[in-house]
Amino acid sequence: MRIGKLNISADKIKMRIGAKLLLWVLTTSAAIMIVIGSFISIRVNSIARDNAIKIAQAEAQKSAFRLKSELDLDMGFSRALAHALYIYPKFDTVTLDSIFFNILRNQVSNNPRYLTVWNSIEYSAFRPGYTKDYGRRSVTAYLSNGQVGIDIEHKNITGDIVTSNYYASKTCNCEMLLDPYTFVYGGKEVLATSLSVPVRVKGKFAGLGGVDISLEKFQTDIEKIKPYPGTNVSLIAGDGRIIADSNPENAKEYFANIYPELESKFALTQKVKDKQNHFFFSYNSGTEYLNILSILQPGESPNSWGLILSIPMSEIVKDARRSVFSTILVFILGIILQAFAIWYISARISKPIKRTTELLNSIAQCDIDVNKKIYLHTGDELEEMSRSANKLIDGLNYTEQFAREIGEGKLDTEFKLLSEKDKLGKALTEMQRSLIKAREQEEKRKEEEQQQIWATQGMALFGEVLRQHNDNITELSYLIIKNLVSYTGSIQGGMFIVNENDPNNTVLEMTACYAYNRRKLMEKTVLPNEGLVGRCYVEKKTILMVDVPRDYIKITSGLGEENPRCVLIVPLIANDIVQGVVELATFTPYQKYQIDFIEKLAASIAATLASVKINMRTAQLLTQTQQQAEEMRAQEEEMRQNMEELHATQEEMERKRHEQETIQAQLREDKTILESLLLNSSDLIFQKDADGRYRRISNSLVSLLGLSSVEEAIGLSEFDLLPEDTARKLWDLTEDVARKKSPVVDRKISLTFANGQEMKGSVSLYPLTSDAGSIIGVLGIFRQK
Repeated sequence: MRIGKLNISADKIKMRIGAKLLLWVLTTSAAIMIVIGSFISIRVNSIARDNAIKIAQAEAQKSAFRLKSELDLDMGFSRALAHALYIYPKFDTVTLDSIFFNILRNQVSNNPRYLTVWNSIEYSAFRPGYTKDYGRRSVTAYLSNGQVGIDIEHKNITGDIVTSNYYASKTCNCEMLLDPYTFVYGGKEVLATSLSVPVRVKGKFAGLGGVDISLEKFQTDIEKIKPYPGTNVSLIAGDGRIIADSNPENAKEYFANIYPELESKFALTQKVKDKQNHFFFSYNSGTEYLNILSILQPGESPNSWGLILSIPMSEIVKDARRSVFSTILVFILGIILQAFAIWYISARISKPIKRTTELLNSIAQCDIDVNKKIYLHTGDELEEMSRSANKLIDGLNYTEQFAREIGEGKLDTEFKLLSEKDKLGKALTEMQRSLIKAREQEEKRKEEEQQQIWATQGMALFGEVLRQHNDNITELSYLIIKNLVSYTGSIQGGMFIVNENDPNNTVLEMTACYAYNRRKLMEKTVLPNEGLVGRCYVEKKTILMVDVPRDYIKITSGLGEENPRCVLIVPLIANDIVQGVVELATFTPYQKYQIDFIEKLAASIAATLASVKINMRTAQLLTQTQQQAEEMRAQEEEMRQNMEELHATQEEMERKRHEQETIQAQLREDKTILESLLLNSSDLIFQKDADGRYRRISNSLVSLLGLSSVEEAIGLSEFDLLPEDTARKLWDLTEDVARKKSPVVDRKISLTFANGQEMKGSVSLYPLTSDAGSIIGVLGIFRQK
C-alpha cells in the first residue's frame, strides 16, 4: 500500500500543466459548489429583485410619460393659441373675432376630447386708454347637440376675484394645469380640468388661451397599464383627487379616503404637490407590494399629477427565483465546460494574447505606428480583437490627422465620426465648431472695431475741418461737403444753409456742391416743403431713399440730373433749430454705421454754423458801429472847421442821429440774440469788462462754476470762481487780447472748474472796443471737443 501511494504521488507529479489545471478546476469547483450556490442564490435573488424594481420603475415612468404626452399635446395647443393671441392689441375685436372664432370652432369640432376652447383677454391689452389692471373679455367655444356654440362674456368688470383660478394664472403669468373639477356636459357630470397658457405682450400678462378637457379618457389609459398581474394603478391630482383608477369606482374620490393608510404613512398627496418621484413598500393582507409614484408635469405648469403603481412583490420576483435555479445549473455546466476550455484554449491563445497585449500597451503609450498592426486568422475572438486593435490604430491615426489639420488652421476640414460613441471625434468636431465660431466672432469684432475707428477718425477729421473758415460760410460749406463726400464714398453731395435775412421768406441756399471729385459752382434755392430738401427741413428728420427711380433725383432733389441709386438727406439741427440740410448720393446703399456717423456729425456741423453765423453777425455789427463812430467824428471836425455851414451840418447830424438810433436798435436786437445764446447754447460763453470782471455768462457755465444763478458771477473775476492755475491761464489770455486788441480763435486749452471737472476744447476771445477805439471788454466762447 505504501509503495502504491508513492507511485500515485509520482504520477501526480508527472502530470502536465493542462491536466493539473483541469484537476484543480474540478476539485475546487466541487469543494466550493455549496458556498457558491448559496451565495449565488442570495445574490441573484437580490439582484433580480433590484432589477425587477428598476424595471417596474421604468414601466411607471414610461406610463407617466405617455400620459404626460397627452397633456403636453393639449398644453401645446393652448400655447399655440396664446401665441396667436399676441396680435390681439394690433387689430380691432371685429377683425380678431372673425379670425379666432373660426380657430375655436375648428378645434372644438375636430377634437372631441375638448369640452371647450376659450380665450380671455384683459381690457388693458386692446382698449386704448384703459388703465385699470382688471376687466377682461372672454370667448368660449363648445359643442351643444352637435352644433358649435360661441359665448362672449365680459368678466371682472369691478375687480379681479383673488380666489379664482384665473387670478392665480394672472399673478403667476405662467402655464397652468388646474386641479380636477366637476363639469356638466351634455346633461352629465364629468370630471374635467383646464390647461391654459398666458398671453404676453412685451412680457406683461395680457390674458389666457386654453382648453377644458374631460378626464374620463384617462380611465381607459389607466386600465391598460398592467406591467404585472395584480397591479393596481391610480392617477391622482395635486389636490389628492383620484382622476382614474384600476377600480373605476374610485374615480372622482380623494386618495386619502380610498387609501387612508398609504396617505397617512407616506403623505403621497403632498409628494405630488412637491413633484417628488418616490417608491416604497407596503403590506396588505400579508402580501408585500412595491409602490411607485411618478410625477407628471405638463409644459411649464407649477401644478403636477402623480401616477401610483402598486405591484405584488411575489409577481416581481417570480422570474428571479426561476433565474436562481437556472443559474446554478448553468454554473455547474459552466464549470465542466470551463475545464475543457482551459485545457484546449490555454495552448492556443497565449501567444496571440501576448502579441495583442503588447500592441495595446503601445497604443496606451500613444504609439500608433501603423507598422505595428497585427494580423491573425484564427477565425475567433482573437482575430476580432486583432482587427479591433488595428481599427483602433487606424481610427486614432485618422483622428490625429484631423487634429493636426485643425491645429494648422484648416477649420473647413471635414471629419467623419468613427461611430455614434466616438467621444474623441465628437470633442474634436465640437472644438472645430468652437474655433469656427470664434473666428467668425473675431471677424465680426474686427469689422465693428473698424467701423468704430472709421467713425472716430471721421469725427477727428471733421473737428479740424469745422475749425477752419469760421468767418466764411461758403468756404466752410465747401470744405465740409468735399470731405464728407470723400470720406463716405459718395459720388456727389450738396449743402443747403438757411437764409434768414428776410424773416417772412425763409429759403435754403445751396452754399456748396461737390461731385465726382470736383467743385460744382451752382446757385440754387429751395423753399420749405419743396422737394426732399425742403421736406427734410420742415420735418427735421433724416430721409433715406434706396433704389431711387430713374429721373427721380432730377425732379425732387437739389443735386441736379445725376441718377444715383441711393440718396441720404440729413437736417443740421442745433438746439432744435434747423441751420441747414446736407444731401448725399451714391450708387450703393449707405450702411447703418455710416448714417449714424453722418447724423452725429450733422449736430456738430449745425452747432458750428450757428456759432459762425453769430460770429459773422457780431463782427459785422462791430465793424458797422466803428465805421459810424468814425463818420461822426469826421462830421464833428468838419463842423469846427466850417462854422459858416452850420445849418447844413446840423441837418447832416440829424440824419446821422437817425442812423445811429437804427444801429442802436440793431445792437439791442443783437443783444437779445446774444442773451438767447447765453441762455441756450451748450458752448461756454462769457463777457468781461475792461477791468476783467464778468458782465455776462452763459447758463452752461453756472453749474461748472459752482453757482446757483447767472447773477452771482457778475462783478467777479476768474480768481473768484476757478482754481488758481485755470484762472491764471484765462486771465493771461484775456489780458493779451485786450492789450493787443486782436482776437484769439480756436486756441486749444484745458480748463478745470470749481467742482473738479476737467474739460478740453478750444477757446475763442474777441476784443470789444468803444467808438473811440478803447477796450471796453472781451467776449469769450469755449467749445468742448
